[in-house]
Amino acid sequence: MTTPIVYLFAISHYCEKALFALDYFGIDHRAVPLAPGAHIKFCRNLGLDDTSLPVLVDGEFVLQGSAQIVDWAQARNTAPELSLEAEADTDACREIEQRLDRIFGVHLRRYYYSEALLQQPGRVRPIFCKGLRWREQLVVRIAWGKICQAMIRGLDLGPAQGLESKQVIETELAWLDGILADGREFLVGDRLSRADLAAASLVSPLALPPEHPTYRSLTIPPGVAADLSDWRQRPSLRWTREIYRRYRSPA
Repeated sequence: MTTPIVYLFAISHYCEKALFALDYFGIDHRAVPLAPGAHIKFCRNLGLDDTSLPVLVDGEFVLQGSAQIVDWAQARNTAPELSLEAEADTDACREIEQRLDRIFGVHLRRYYYSEALLQQPGRVRPIFCKGLRWREQLVVRIAWGKICQAMIRGLDLGPAQGLESKQVIETELAWLDGILADGREFLVGDRLSRADLAAASLVSPLALPPEHPTYRSLTIPPGVAADLSDWRQRPSLRWTREIYRRYRSPA
């Protein structure tokens, strides 16, 4: 039996969502970081039309995307008490996850990189090099300027875009705060669901829980750091830190 391999960017909150699910279910796997730029060729060599990560490879089986990997992990689970499917309302669970994936996660990425890559690109590079072999790290260092320019174009980064995404983030945090306003423990139902796992994973770059395998060592740009200070006590961020404390073992 082969050990599934998850190819990822260590900084990616979408990749964290996939790893969280695999670790939660106790599924043995190996996490392999890819160099930015090199991941495009990797995905194309697998015959994938999209070049986004994470990608899970289990022998001849290839799966792309955090939601799909959560599906795969859930299907392999044999312990009913660990199920991430909300018995109360599966549709609501999926709707929350999809909104987080398509809106919150996308704008959080654009918000962070609009400052980090434009103003402090040198501080971003080490986390993209984390776990790479020394030759791959050397390539990233040499090509970093071109990699940054490609990301700026591809992710539509800029000061105005960063402000726009910040406004979206605040709207989405208010939405999550509203769900949690009655003091509930979980977003849907009375146990951990994939909605909780998705929300905690994608909000984790703002909450910075100490159990996160990467973000505890992340260098935060000053503008983002000021916003994190303002947002720190929001219900959704306090809830995220609690979910990590209870369900995410330190790496």
